[in-house]
Amino acid sequence: MHITLNINLLVLFTLLGGLVILFWPKLLERWKPLRYILGIGLLALGFMNLFGLHVIIIN
Repeated sequence: MHITLNINLLVLFTLLGGLVILFWPKLLERWKPLRYILGIGLLALGFMNLFGLHVIIIN
């Protein structure tokens, strides 16, 4: 298995967006579980894209 380190703007914005959503205390204050789900989800997608693991969607 060959993993290439592919960093582009989409990966950077996804990782930074996940961190901002996860660690911004006043963002989605009433729906704290939604904030954690969105933050962790964006971080997971960013790391998957960073290491070349893509989710295959079949129509």
